[in-house]
Amino acid sequence: MIAKKGKVSIIDVAKKAGVSPATVSRVLNKTARVSPELTKKVLIAVNELNYVPDPFAHGLKTKRTRSIGLIISDITNPFFPELARGVEDYVSSMGYSLILCNTDAKPENEKRYVELLLNKGIDGLMFTSLRIGEDVIKSLLNDEVPCVLVGRKPENIEGLVYVVTDNYKGGCIAGEYLLNLGHKRFVHISGPLDNSAGRERLAGFIDTLKKYKVKEENIIIIESDFTMEGGYKSAEETLNLKPLPTAIFFANDAMAIGALQKFWEEKIDIPEVFSIVGFDNIKVSSLVAPPLTTISQEIYKIGQLSAGEMIKIIEGEKGEPIILEPKLIERRSCRCLR
Repeated sequence: MIAKKGKVSIIDVAKKAGVSPATVSRVLNKTARVSPELTKKVLIAVNELNYVPDPFAHGLKTKRTRSIGLIISDITNPFFPELARGVEDYVSSMGYSLILCNTDAKPENEKRYVELLLNKGIDGLMFTSLRIGEDVIKSLLNDEVPCVLVGRKPENIEGLVYVVTDNYKGGCIAGEYLLNLGHKRFVHISGPLDNSAGRERLAGFIDTLKKYKVKEENIIIIESDFTMEGGYKSAEETLNLKPLPTAIFFANDAMAIGALQKFWEEKIDIPEVFSIVGFDNIKVSSLVAPPLTTISQEIYKIGQLSAGEMIKIIEGEKGEPIILEPKLIERRSCRCLR
């Protein structure tokens, strides 16, 4: 049952009926028992909204498909292919298959993919963001649909299992490292601040600088979007600052690499002019010029552990949140001012 683009979706039906999307899927596909009262509400909503299911998807529906959906935000960000590889290698070893969906960080795409995966009888859903909204996730959990959040920490969603690096601690490590090198004027290029990872990295960095009495006027925050293009634009903004900072902490490596491109175009020597620290330790971060100092998280391992928790939940066990430790990887994008 896949609603055509622009048409009524399974999530629209769920909202109208006051039930979860999974309940709608179960009623229409008859894969699990649903109370007569809820069934009636769903069918009334379907009729009132003129929802038309896809008969092909309906025919594919079974109680267990041994398949898992992974919904990622941006396949062009090198972080996500490595993460997806970790997930796929693990689920494949356990006899499951993986369906990968890329949303381009658009809530409407995330909504569409959740609907598609539910209609295909997916056994579990893995998310790298919650742009679809907390209410939808809560309704899926209430209806016992296995869900895992990958690489992010949920807020206000009790019972959602997650696997994440300690982003706050990573921000602290970046701050302490640059302070120990003797830097006194800082810029932080953050990720979107509606994203928990972006907020936590920012908080760790700023708290550390304030702990060591760095003056507020020497701390500049530029909000960006976790993309290379965003990093390139943030580099332009940084070059317009007066006075210039001596150290820049990027909330991920992709933005740092985008900024390096801009600095190269402007013949800005790194690290002579700016010391730069990234976050993630994606594979390409060691190949750029200069090789990027970064806060490393075990991306492949996050994918594997997330997949492990997902399969535990699918097979009736209790999943547990997992928080991994970040660590500093020193390369040649920073210099000591002491």
